[in-house]
Amino acid sequence: MQIVACRNHPAREAIGVCVKCRARVCAECSTKIEGVNHCVECLATLAGNATDATQRAASSAWRGRVAAGVVLGGATLMWWALVEIALPR
Repeated sequence: MQIVACRNHPAREAIGVCVKCRARVCAECSTKIEGVNHCVECLATLAGNATDATQRAASSAWRGRVAAGVVLGGATLMWWALVEIALPR
């Protein structure tokens, strides 16, 4: 029987296959998440995507707060202008 080698360590036996890139990996190169094997490279990609999504959400929340401030400021200025017109000095 032939031993299937790890993609990164040719002298080591592969114990699994990465679910994303289908690379054969040894115990050191494999991380199981919910019973699914991920190689080091694909796991780094997944972690990067999660970080990007978190940053996009934070940026979106910040833009929402700025927009709310602009709308509130505009409404305040409009109210002030109407009061000045209705009650001249």
